[in-house]
Amino acid sequence: MAYRLEKFASTLRQALGEILARESLNPGFKRVSVLGVRLSRDLKRATVFVALPPGDAPALLEQLLRSRGFIKKQLERRMILRAMPEIEFVEDAFGAAADEGLRLPPREKP
Repeated sequence: MAYRLEKFASTLRQALGEILARESLNPGFKRVSVLGVRLSRDLKRATVFVALPPGDAPALLEQLLRSRGFIKKQLERRMILRAMPEIEFVEDAFGAAADEGLRLPPREKP
């Protein structure tokens, strides 16, 4: 099961990068790098770790959060799934997702 999650996360990361770089009309999204994706076990939530340019980080993160509907719709066109996971963008300022080879620590249960 872990291999399937890693494979899906990798595919999702690649598709998100292409959507932000090529299909989005927002010029700021072209400067956003998708570092990693962490999926919940049930594939209903995806946490996307992004690297943002230093000066525009808060504004770009807010724009990404507002554009989730568009991004999700583009992902649905690319990937065939029963249900597309809900996307949450998180700034990864230190590149932890890239340094760990996308093996992020599991989330603690609230």
